[in-house]
Amino acid sequence: MIFKFKIWSEKSVFLVLFFLIWLYLWLRAFYVPLIYDEIATFYGYVHVGKFIPFYAHWDANNHIINSLLSYLSYSLFGSSGLALRLSNLIFVPLFFYYIYKISKELSDKILQWVFILSICCAHNFIEFFALSRGYGISMALIFGSVWYLIKVIKTNRLKHYLLCLISMILAVISNLTLLNSAIIIIGILILNIIYNYKTDSFLKSLKLSASVLLLGVLPVIMFAKLLFVMREKELLYYGTTEGFWQLSVKTLIKLITGMNAHVIEYFVIFFFLISCLIFIYLFIRKPNLKFFLNSNFAFMYLLLGNIFAVLLLCKLFNINYPEDRTGLYFLPFFIGSICFMTDQLKRKLNHKIITIIVLPLLFFPIHFIYNLNLSFSSHENHRIPERFYEKVKAYYIPGETPPTVGGYRGRLMCWSYWNFKDGGNLCKIYSSDFPGLVEDFQIAILNENPEWLEYYDSIDYDKYSNFHLLKRKHFLKKLFITGKSGIKTNGEIKNEYLNLLEKKVDTLAGKTLYLDYDLTIFSKQKPFKAWIVIAVSNKERENLRYEFIALDWLRTKWEGKQSNFINGMLVHELPEDAYSIITYLWNVNKVPYLIKNGKCSLYEVKRDYD
Repeated sequence: MIFKFKIWSEKSVFLVLFFLIWLYLWLRAFYVPLIYDEIATFYGYVHVGKFIPFYAHWDANNHIINSLLSYLSYSLFGSSGLALRLSNLIFVPLFFYYIYKISKELSDKILQWVFILSICCAHNFIEFFALSRGYGISMALIFGSVWYLIKVIKTNRLKHYLLCLISMILAVISNLTLLNSAIIIIGILILNIIYNYKTDSFLKSLKLSASVLLLGVLPVIMFAKLLFVMREKELLYYGTTEGFWQLSVKTLIKLITGMNAHVIEYFVIFFFLISCLIFIYLFIRKPNLKFFLNSNFAFMYLLLGNIFAVLLLCKLFNINYPEDRTGLYFLPFFIGSICFMTDQLKRKLNHKIITIIVLPLLFFPIHFIYNLNLSFSSHENHRIPERFYEKVKAYYIPGETPPTVGGYRGRLMCWSYWNFKDGGNLCKIYSSDFPGLVEDFQIAILNENPEWLEYYDSIDYDKYSNFHLLKRKHFLKKLFITGKSGIKTNGEIKNEYLNLLEKKVDTLAGKTLYLDYDLTIFSKQKPFKAWIVIAVSNKERENLRYEFIALDWLRTKWEGKQSNFINGMLVHELPEDAYSIITYLWNVNKVPYLIKNGKCSLYEVKRDYD
């Protein structure tokens, strides 16, 4: 009876821990502004509803299951941050379930709780479950695959093979960086089939082999092909080949802890060597094939196998080492290796003092408490508070072109999201001249340009990003140069390009120009994926300047309301060899649309700092 009470008490503590962390993640999903990559996912895949590889926009940003589930929640609940992040939040119970089940494979109670707390309370790791990215989903699924792999080794049942493989492939679909882990898991499953071949019936061996082939090997080949296509398109751009320790280990330490302290690196080396030495010691004691089919070695195989894989891929194919979040899987594999190898040693030697080895891992729950917040993401510093948007909007006059806003290009997506949520009437962020002095407002860190305080006043400040909202003391005047009115398509057209205005540069070289638009646009396509583009070229037709406004980043519906696109774009300091400037509408998907009427005007911006 006492024993049952203790078990129930332990489960109760775990359930309370799970509930509190899950509640915290829901609150973060609601309060913390979306980060750049989340908004890029929204615009690139969720908003347009296209996320299947080879048919969707080519980019490494597409975490397929996250894009699919986010599209469904967006369709049901709209574009709020909580709705877009819902896909990851619903996987938290599954993640905790597998964490708890795997922890029970450890014989020592202290090790069980160190394992649970060091993973579930790694703040910057668990935070991915409150982001609209594929990493949280993939971690829940890969832990499911590890759990069923443990069951496979223990029971050799077809059911566990199938669940292991399904979880594994879904994890890879969520996060392609787990492809190496999938190959390692398949290797262990094949080894298990070979080991049990003599005791299993031929039919059972055939079923097990077929399941691994159909649900493991063939999907892995398909995803390997996808990755090589992405490599040919130069889309595996994240990371470099500068060194595994320098790039992968150090950036992951920085991501998880927020620090670059050398002492953490020493702990990583110490724990890794201890885990390897324990593995070698256990092998020496029992050197045979059965030794390798030990369910407690699963994390060790995944850790060592992934290290070997990324080193080999870099040497053979010049594929970049994973950097920070693309190597996120190393953290749970590392912690699992430490806990399970220590547990194995303790079983052999039965020394309580051995548990002390893992106690430094309790750094994670302490770090978790220290970093609790509902204000900012640990993974990006381009946070723009909504109040910045509202203060700029206060200077917007309906029916006129909006004020201009400058900022570093990393701030583009956050600003665009607030604009999209509000109907898309304000301008985009201009970054091509950053840090410049032309725009009416700047979202910037003050030391990025010492001249700003001469021409701008700070009207707001965000302590989390260190951004100031700067407003120009005097908005720059614009001198009319030329224009074109009566722009229309005479009914619906599918043309890919529609010229709006074209002019030879002549004496405009060196000038900063501004083009404003007043267009009435209609399209049944939702969203209407089209860009208003400005291109400046030389006599050889080489692009010298390129600016655009994406219509689908402003709003979903273009229903033909009079003057539903009133906006403008800056073109900074035309080069001396500029020959022509042209602005046009690019109908990306060549769908039917029409422009009822419209006009476009070209101005010179009269700078006051020359």
